[in-house]
Amino acid sequence: MTLANVAKSEKVVIQSGSGTIKGYLESPAWNTIEELLSSAPQNFPETIRIRRLDTDAIEDIDIKDCKAVFYVNSFDGNPVRNHLNFHTRAPIIHGIWMRFQFLDGEVMEGIVYNSIRYLVDPGFFVLPTDPGSNNKLVYVVKSWLVDHRVLGLRKL
Repeated sequence: MTLANVAKSEKVVIQSGSGTIKGYLESPAWNTIEELLSSAPQNFPETIRIRRLDTDAIEDIDIKDCKAVFYVNSFDGNPVRNHLNFHTRAPIIHGIWMRFQFLDGEVMEGIVYNSIRYLVDPGFFVLPTDPGSNNKLVYVVKSWLVDHRVLGLRKL
């Protein structure tokens, strides 16, 4: 893989019951978030291929074993997270404003596209509402949720 392709690949952090994997998305159809959202198939793939940050090894990850796939700006994250979850400077995006709580206690807010796919698929995409978030996009696996609530609707 050339350096140009490495720079273009999306940074992802995958959390599961067995730990955290950091790496670069290797699946060609999912090279950028724009491509992911514009040409994503009806369902998220059952596995995704990443190049691990720590070993540079390419690995297929089973989505059913994951809590979430975080598309991030930086692998360092933000250790001093703001736990205030209502953001007045959140992007105005059409969808449902939701608050989620994961099995491990993590709470997150974001905008979910209002469609039947949100109800019937095993997971869904969330656009974080915190303008200072390290997360650009998150794929949430429903089996890892203990609670989710509608906070409101966002219309353009």
